[in-house]
Amino acid sequence: MEARRKSEQDRALKQADPRDGVYATAGADFDDRCAKFNDTIVAFAGKSITTASNICKIENTRGQLPDTVRIGAACRMQPASGSEAISVQDKASTPDHENLMFKKIDEKTVILWIIDNGHFTGDGRKLSYCSDQVQRAYAGQRPAGKQTRN
Repeated sequence: MEARRKSEQDRALKQADPRDGVYATAGADFDDRCAKFNDTIVAFAGKSITTASNICKIENTRGQLPDTVRIGAACRMQPASGSEAISVQDKASTPDHENLMFKKIDEKTVILWIIDNGHFTGDGRKLSYCSDQVQRAYAGQRPAGKQTRN
């Protein structure tokens, strides 16, 4: 009975993982950001996230509540990041060794928090899953079997 309860709890927590694919913040140029693949790319299957001027390799995840996943990732700034670039704090310098967090709002919307000075702060970045056409275009432009931007 305990094993079954644990299995159901693990499955519920796994549902908090964001869908793999291209995301962008809502706004007037949402479709443009989606088409350029330059906002946020989530690849849980490939153990990577590209967001907020960073390329991150996921090293560990932890489900928290049925809608939230906390992530410990090794991140580095992307080349040619703009002046508004946000650096992700090194996970080794955080209390729980986690530096990103996703909260699933629904199947197409997540909120991403980036750790700042040891704490998840502010309202986070509300990201929407881009259209199926964008997802197919992104999948088609990557070499087969290759991890996402790692």
